Amino acid sequence: KGSKVALIGLGNFFNLAKEVRCELEKIGVNPTLINPKFISGIDKELLDNLKKDHDIVVTLEDGVLAGGFGEKIARFYGSSNTKVLNFGAKKEFTDRISLNTLYKRYHLTKEQIVEDIKKIL
Repeated sequence: KGSKVALIGLGNFFNLAKEVRCELEKIGVNPTLINPKFISGIDKELLDNLKKDHDIVVTLEDGVLAGGFGEKIARFYGSSNTKVLNFGAKKEFTDRISLNTLYKRYHLTKEQIVEDIKKIL
């Protein structure tokens, strides 16, 4: 439990969320780290509680953004002042592209994510 920033790391990207948390702590930001137990719905009570002391909610998912988990979170916060950043893949064929290339393309490196968060803070 932290404040200002909440990091929701879905599936394999929970480890990426932990790396981002470590980088943010180096600059004095103590984010909340969340590992969702299910993706078919949302925990409204948890998300409501985040509104009290978080300005930004960041979702990291190892799937396609369109229609994904992050969009559910963004829709939940749509009428509030809470900002949501969604990180994930675009819907495209990527079978001949290395993961590192894709991560850079989709802004899924810890450095890129931290920079995006810093711009909002």
